[in-house]
Amino acid sequence: MIRISDGDQTIDWQPCGGTHVANTREIGKIRFGKVEKKGKINRRVAIHFAD
Repeated sequence: MIRISDGDQTIDWQPCGGTHVANTREIGKIRFGKVEKKGKINRRVAIHFAD
């Protein structure tokens, strides 16, 4: 499961569907890409990883 939060408030909680890392530092720099509206409150966000 992936939990996105701001302090004690959970913003999103979704099943993970991607690569697993031991620590987020392994991911490196990211850039947010296209944001698609997928319903009244749902959005799909593309995340691009640096080379």
